[in-house]
Amino acid sequence: MKRLFKEGYPNHVYSKGYGGFMVFYSTADCLYYFTLYSCLSRKYRIRTSAFSLMPNHTHSQQEASSIRAFTCFNKDLQSQFTRGYNKQHGRVGELFQKPFGSAPKTGSKSIKNNLSYINNNGAAGNLSNGVLDYRWNLLAYHDSDHPFSDRIILNQASIRLRWAIKYVVKIRRRNKPLDYRIQSMLFKGLNPAERKQLLDNIIVQYNFLDYDVLIKHFGSFERALAAMDANTGSEYDLKEEWEDYSAYRAMIEAASKAGYDMESINFEHLVEKDLVGIINLLSGVCRDKKKIKRFLHLEG
Repeated sequence: MKRLFKEGYPNHVYSKGYGGFMVFYSTADCLYYFTLYSCLSRKYRIRTSAFSLMPNHTHSQQEASSIRAFTCFNKDLQSQFTRGYNKQHGRVGELFQKPFGSAPKTGSKSIKNNLSYINNNGAAGNLSNGVLDYRWNLLAYHDSDHPFSDRIILNQASIRLRWAIKYVVKIRRRNKPLDYRIQSMLFKGLNPAERKQLLDNIIVQYNFLDYDVLIKHFGSFERALAAMDANTGSEYDLKEEWEDYSAYRAMIEAASKAGYDMESINFEHLVEKDLVGIINLLSGVCRDKKKIKRFLHLEG
């Protein structure tokens, strides 16, 4: 099927985990995808005006100079992330459904509706109270460089945190993503408050979101927030089933408390005894068998 693309107009891009399977189990998974997206969007000159990371899929509104740049960017993003992710989690095979979904948006009404839809994914999926409370749509970073942490005062920060921030600056200048190895080095030795500070700092340094598009179509950033909180938007071109994604978060917390390392786990390799055990564990926080299967990458 020929991909629809209109030069000069934004496209809604949708990437879903293979078989609907869970992809983003940890902050490390999210950060690697986010920083890789940032670096590749620089390379291919992709303008992104909406973005949302969800447990088993991603959304973005992208504008590219050509269909070649558009397709190369999204294919590279999927393939490079899959390689790094599979290495970290000790797995093989596809991670995302192919091909990725996309639909051009023309006219201010269509674009505004799509902006609302993408930015509301976290809130609509019960992962946040509103559009501004969800970290992974990046909206909170418009007015603050530390929306989810305490402000960093460099001359009062620990030596370890100051070093990590400087290292991120160096890697960003090279337009390199923060893979799992680099993240492990950066966050090592930081206390919980410092980890939150560094996370916010990394997102600010790699932030690729073009907030001007929101302002252009809604009049101001404040009007955009009010409009999106009032209207969640809709998507008729790309079919997506609604889910209560808070169940995935509850399963992550349950598995973590049980001792599973969510930054490197591969549920596909569990032996039957362990698999039965974690199914029983997850059933205590999630009654939806489909979600449990997706969480554990179980087919059939």
